[in-house]
Amino acid sequence: MTIARTILSQIKTIDPMAMFAWGAKEMVDMGDGLKFKTSGMVKWKGYVYIKYNQGTDLYDIDFFRIRNAEIKMVKQVTGVFVEDLVNIIDEVVG
Repeated sequence: MTIARTILSQIKTIDPMAMFAWGAKEMVDMGDGLKFKTSGMVKWKGYVYIKYNQGTDLYDIDFFRIRNAEIKMVKQVTGVFVEDLVNIIDEVVG
């Protein structure tokens, strides 16, 4: 099982409707994590990149937008426990 599938499974276990609520689309297996775009009726639209940090056995989450072929980092959260994934993403995405 890839890291991206594991992350997706963990999110769905915590909150089965979370990905739907965030309007998650364009999901991509990045090798070290999962990247997706948020859309729909959320307060923040952009990309969410959940990376697994093997050294700490925790997740790092990047929230960013791509404008004119440039990445604009909005927020970075490091050292996230699996049980906090949905809450942290929910705080930013809405």
